Amino acid sequence: MVAHWGRTAGHIVRTQHGVTASAGQRRGDVELRSYLQDAAGRRSLVFDLSMTHDRFGSSSHVQQNGLLLHPQDLDAPLRLAAQRKINSYRQQYADNQNISFLPAIVSTNTRMHGEFLRLLFLQAHRETEAHFTAAGMSSQRNRSDSFRFKRAAFYKNLKSKVGLAAAKAAALRINLNVEGCGIVAAGAQCTLPLALPFSSPFFFHTISLSPAFTSA
Repeated sequence: MVAHWGRTAGHIVRTQHGVTASAGQRRGDVELRSYLQDAAGRRSLVFDLSMTHDRFGSSSHVQQNGLLLHPQDLDAPLRLAAQRKINSYRQQYADNQNISFLPAIVSTNTRMHGEFLRLLFLQAHRETEAHFTAAGMSSQRNRSDSFRFKRAAFYKNLKSKVGLAAAKAAALRINLNVEGCGIVAAGAQCTLPLALPFSSPFFFHTISLSPAFTSA
């Protein structure tokens, strides 16, 4: 999804094995070629995507399941995951390539790390500039309220798209114990079905099935 908006904005995007390797021959997930620019010239941006957990979920500590990992610091899981990525990539890229590295961290409740949010804001700013240029109002860029309102709309849209993608990814990691199967020992198996029926008490809202379903 992130690679998609990079391409739609006209950037050269590389993914997977196409990403430039660091000095340690490790690769991030996405590379935006010549995305950044400063007095020294243009630099590519590599970022590595990762999802981290906000709550305990280990069945070996059942009494902790669902509790916050860091109740006094909700940003701690994001910050710690970002630091791990930085330790693995940033210096190796900076020392040997004309590339900047950014950790793109999202939690399972769709909270985003600050550096990732800054990237989304930068992208929203560029999309807004492109929008005003295409509309023949380039002289108003960065100065008018309409520019700021449009940029806020683009930024919110990007965050919503990333949040939706993160929510879908988090949903794929969920293992719901809605049928009451107890925590079993290693090697044992639960014989209850894994499918989640529509009649399950997990659903708090009434689901009205169409005649096509009820007549089957």
